Parts: sequence; C-alpha cells; structure tokens
Amino acid sequence: SKLAALLGSLQLAGVVVLGVMVGLGLGRITTVDTHHGAELLAEWVLYALLGLIGCQLRNSGMPLKQILLNRHGLAIATSVAVSSLIAGLLAAPLLGLRWNEGLAMASGFGWYSLSGILIGDQLGPLFGGVAFFNDLARELLAFLLIPLTIRRAAPLAIGYGGASSMDFTLPVIQQHGGVACVPIAVVSGFILSLLSPPLILLFLSL
Repeated sequence: SKLAALLGSLQLAGVVVLGVMVGLGLGRITTVDTHHGAELLAEWVLYALLGLIGCQLRNSGMPLKQILLNRHGLAIATSVAVSSLIAGLLAAPLLGLRWNEGLAMASGFGWYSLSGILIGDQLGPLFGGVAFFNDLARELLAFLLIPLTIRRAAPLAIGYGGASSMDFTLPVIQQHGGVACVPIAVVSGFILSLLSPPLILLFLSL
C-alpha cells in the first residue's frame, strides 16, 4: 500500500538520522582522528556498491544490447538526465553554488549512496550530506508519486524514481503499473546509474 511504501522510506531516513547521531556521539567521546579511516571506509563502500549493482544487472539476465536499444527506457532516462541538469544549473546561483557544483548535485539522479560519497569526498561533508538528502528526498517523493501517477502517465511515474527505478522503487512500479513497466524501469534506472558516476566526477573536476 501507499502507507507501507511511505513507512519503508521513513525507516530508511530514520536509520540515517540514527547514524548521524551515533557519529556525533562518538566524535564527542573520542579524541582520535578518524578522518583518514572514514575516507578509506567510504571508498571501499563505494567499490562494494558498484560491485553489487553489477551483480544485480548480471542476475537480471537482460543483455546490454537489449538495455541500450530499449527506446522507451532510453527516452525516459534522457528526459530525466537533461531536465535534472537544467534544474541544477538554474538552481546553482539561487543557492550560492558555482555552476559546476549545481550540475554535480543534480547528477545523482536519486542514487543517494553514490552522490553523497563522491561529492562529500571532493567538496566536504557538508555538501556530501546535502547531496545525500537531496537524492534521498527524491526517492521518498517517488514512493508517494508513483502510485498516484503510474496509471495515467507511466513514463512520468518511472522517471520519478530516477536511478532507483531499477532497484528500490521497482517493486512499487511493478505493483501499481504491472509487469509491462518493469523492463522499461530497469532500462531507465540502469542508464541513469551508468551516467551518474562519470557526470559527477566530470563536473567536480571543472
């Protein structure tokens, strides 16, 4: 149900808040410099996430040719990527960011675990946290909007999920949109997941 999807997202946000509180508490009771260890841990977590995404794609049984030649999924991914980058570019001066920082923030496409690590490593923990909660909020909104819009406008609903339409929001898409929406959602999410890491690194290097 819609309430169950919302509660699942709120539980995820609660875990994040709990982690922040534990980190602040440990920072107050210890004087050991853990900055280097945290960077190393974040780097290995990123490698693990990329490896898991690759395993998931391999187990899906969908060949790369079929993914790249799916017109509907490609159109949705292109629309999401272009509109997100335009919005990031327009929002940058309003938020006091440089244009490349705004584009980097918008390039997460809902992949909060990746964008938080990459942007935090380059711009500091403050911007990393902003990127994380920006993409996490996108996923929370997707859980609410997908059930409301997928019957009338399936491409719009799939686009709300961004990169997460191939994993976290896929059960919601399948439940409310039917099996026919699953391949399109997987293709759209896969393409956005491929685009996100190089785009973030490219914009941060400018």
